[in-house]
Amino acid sequence: MGRLTTLTFDLWQTLILDSPAAGQPRGRLRLEGAQAALRDAGYSYAMEELQQAMRRTSAMCNEIREREGDASFEEQVGIFLQQVDGEMAQRLDGATRGLVEQRYADSYFAHPPAVDPEAGAVLAAVREMGYRLGLICNTGATPGVTQRVFLEEQGLAQHFATLTFSDEERLSKPAARIFHATLERLGATAGETVHIGDHPRNDVTGAKRAGLRAVWLRREGEKERPEVAADAEIACLGELPAALARLAAGFSP
Repeated sequence: MGRLTTLTFDLWQTLILDSPAAGQPRGRLRLEGAQAALRDAGYSYAMEELQQAMRRTSAMCNEIREREGDASFEEQVGIFLQQVDGEMAQRLDGATRGLVEQRYADSYFAHPPAVDPEAGAVLAAVREMGYRLGLICNTGATPGVTQRVFLEEQGLAQHFATLTFSDEERLSKPAARIFHATLERLGATAGETVHIGDHPRNDVTGAKRAGLRAVWLRREGEKERPEVAADAEIACLGELPAALARLAAGFSP
């Protein structure tokens, strides 16, 4: 059996920690930005109308992700506008639509998630151990292009050889294809790769079904367990280097 050479990381709740304290005002700002852009174009909608449209949009996008696909960011905003007013969405000019997309995405920078305080040091440590690193992220309402800027600003992007985002792939974890597409870019095989993430289904079951090893970052309060057992379980990122050393010891050189 070959040695372990490659790691892929989840993003949300693994390297970055979101919470209602950031998510709720981010959501409000997203809607306020859309409301202002549409108002400037001559369309007036009450906040409650936009909130209902966003709830329907989230439900529709979640249905796509349940089938292991994803909508591109432009498609997601298009769904939102269609849910606000189908006739308006068809008539809306490209400049206004682009402004809605910009304000939709930029709300993230106004209310960003926290970076796990151990993330930078742990990524540096596992690179020092000789691993190649990739990232696989289910993006939600924040597009990959925005996450790239944020990761650069936080000094995390430098650790990764490739960044994979579900809205760009139109695939979402736990789909095996999004893992395999990332490995192809890394020049790695599933058998030599470990995936690290917090989500029992997306990160553990998904990785294992794709043929990777999996380290489950089991955050405090997580009660759901993966359908397929992880190869290792950690309570915080700081425990990862030791967990990897134990896994690697079970592989022949």
